[in-house]
Amino acid sequence: MTMITGYLLKKRGFLQADILLTSPNKWMAPFQIPSVLANADSPGLKAHTVVGLCQKIVVVNEHFAVAFAGDVPDIQAAVRLIDKLVAQNPELTGKRFVEACLADEQLKKGHFDAIAMSIEDDQIQITSYGADFEDCNEHLELYVGGSGSKHALKNYKDYPSHAFDPSEEDIVVHGTCMALNQFAHHLNFEFKHGFQSETISELFGGGYEVVTYHDGQFHKISDVVYAFADAELDSNNILQIDIPKYMLKSAYKGDDLVIRSVEIDFEEDEDDHLPRNDRTFFIAPVVRYQDTYVKDNCEDLRFSGRFLCFLINIEFDGKILTIPFVRKYEHDLSFMCRAFIAVVHEHFVQFIYMDKFREELTSHVLQFMKQLNALKSLE
Repeated sequence: MTMITGYLLKKRGFLQADILLTSPNKWMAPFQIPSVLANADSPGLKAHTVVGLCQKIVVVNEHFAVAFAGDVPDIQAAVRLIDKLVAQNPELTGKRFVEACLADEQLKKGHFDAIAMSIEDDQIQITSYGADFEDCNEHLELYVGGSGSKHALKNYKDYPSHAFDPSEEDIVVHGTCMALNQFAHHLNFEFKHGFQSETISELFGGGYEVVTYHDGQFHKISDVVYAFADAELDSNNILQIDIPKYMLKSAYKGDDLVIRSVEIDFEEDEDDHLPRNDRTFFIAPVVRYQDTYVKDNCEDLRFSGRFLCFLINIEFDGKILTIPFVRKYEHDLSFMCRAFIAVVHEHFVQFIYMDKFREELTSHVLQFMKQLNALKSLE
């Protein structure tokens, strides 16, 4: 299955989806997953096999995009139907798409959900086929579908109400960061627990996409870096941050979604950090999912970008907290000047945190803990 989400945040639109493809046929050869380490000893799924990865969001044109969940042959048939509709009239609306699906005998018998987003009369509209609508609050309209729908719903239900009221100029970045924050938490659990994580065990995850509408058209968000590290506050309340244990970057190259993931180990004998499981996934759109492939020790993607999702694990009140730090940067140079420089080669890792990043992250963690203490005092 999958997890798809479509939402309007103060009338601005966002689509989300994962990349995992599974099958109940256990005899099929399993496919690698970016967020699950390549370990022959790790148990797989009980009743399914991960058979591939693909992009499940289709950006049809500047004014129409759709996220799919369900059986791949049915999704491919729906995409072919979209191509026919656009050939007849490029001004595709959600209503026209859904009506065409309902009129198609093959698709009526199919097993898929779809959340379509379109621009109609200069307004963003969401239309669903099989997905569920949740009216969360005055600023958020939410549609969810697929096996991961309850996780998507819980994610947005857990936010305080003020989180859905960003300033007008910040809506697109704010909504994107909310989606990336959710993805980062899922990836963190997948990295730690593999096939036993809630996401993978419920047949979604592995990597994620988000689409936003800005500058007059729909865009897939590219150049996202995820990093997961341990940290602690010293006696002077200065945050001491370890080198990340795991990093992942996603970017688009042509029609492919490219994801590089790597584990970083500290080798005591060599007193150095070394990369493990450095893999790059070239993930095709759903219409040609069989073209997805993996390369080891491929350095085409560097760990810098436009968005950073940095999760730290830190002890607080006798428990381990995971604190997210999500930021947008103007370009790669800004990222390296304000966050960190990470160089990952086959036989070594170089990693440098910028002073500005340490300051911002320390302030963020202290504020986070202050809020937790305030909540605890109310109990």
